[in-house]
Amino acid sequence: MSCAVPARGLTQSPRVTVICCCYYACLPVPTPVVLKDRLQSAAGSKDRFGATASEVLETAALIAAADQEWDKANIAAFQKKQEVHQKVWGKLVSIAKSTNLSSLPPEDLPASYSALYALVVMTPQELKAAGAEGVIRFNASSRSILEWTKAYRLKGTGIEQEVPLTLVLRQEMTAEQQQDLMEALTGLADQYGADLLEGKGGVKQASIKTDLRKVLAQQLEEDLMQEIGTVVANAPEDLKGKFKVQSALDLISGTREQFTGFFQVLEGKEKEVFWQKYGRAYCLKIARDFNLTESRAERYQLRKRLDMAIERWGIECSIEEFKEIAEEIKATFMRR
Repeated sequence: MSCAVPARGLTQSPRVTVICCCYYACLPVPTPVVLKDRLQSAAGSKDRFGATASEVLETAALIAAADQEWDKANIAAFQKKQEVHQKVWGKLVSIAKSTNLSSLPPEDLPASYSALYALVVMTPQELKAAGAEGVIRFNASSRSILEWTKAYRLKGTGIEQEVPLTLVLRQEMTAEQQQDLMEALTGLADQYGADLLEGKGGVKQASIKTDLRKVLAQQLEEDLMQEIGTVVANAPEDLKGKFKVQSALDLISGTREQFTGFFQVLEGKEKEVFWQKYGRAYCLKIARDFNLTESRAERYQLRKRLDMAIERWGIECSIEEFKEIAEEIKATFMRR
């Protein structure tokens, strides 16, 4: 689709291809200068991509247009120079291309790219339910939306606990007698609010748990951005270069060694300072990695790593409130 009408405040570029956002007509492909001017706030700022939902959507549409027309080298160079993490870039592109938001009243849309993205990744059924329950509001945070999504998906499973049982017959029964027995047991289970399922193995919950963990991981990333975004943005450039990071998301997505090393170098060699200032961020990072891995063994190791940190810094070294913070994060985000 093409359009010859430039959007408000934009310079028409020589090559015109248009991405149509849900709440905007047609926007021309921006030049790097035009897109740079849209990002006037500092990296990590709450209003980096717009102070209102309309502004965020317009920025998302411009970035989607650039993503389609710019070559990969120019995109990478722009992201690096303007400190826009490729993950954030990708979320903005998804916002611009999503059809989810078009079904919502514009005045209800939150003025945050992360909150908008939390709506974008909902299923149509979830979006409808969230709207009916008043979750989607102009002042809704990504955290509140993600917490609702987690609870909704868990509620949808109808499974709170699974108890393995073995039924041993002391004498041989006919097929008809076995059927009578199963019906009797099913009725008894129903009186206690339980279901009796016949067959080998348990209920397949792996995909359900995987979906829930993805929601938790996204919520943890948003919490980490709030926790360390400004610190990383204001860190010395030579330190960022040493650890090959441009933004907080680089640290969040990187290794745990890179994460701890960056802040330890920033604050000096005294390890206690790291745990005093960034102990909560460390726990959030561990919990985020826990929810992104499919390996049970790795999840076990991550829980063990957090337990060791609690033992060392929360109990032996008595870092103020560290034990309580770590235990709360573990109980909330790192269930087996």
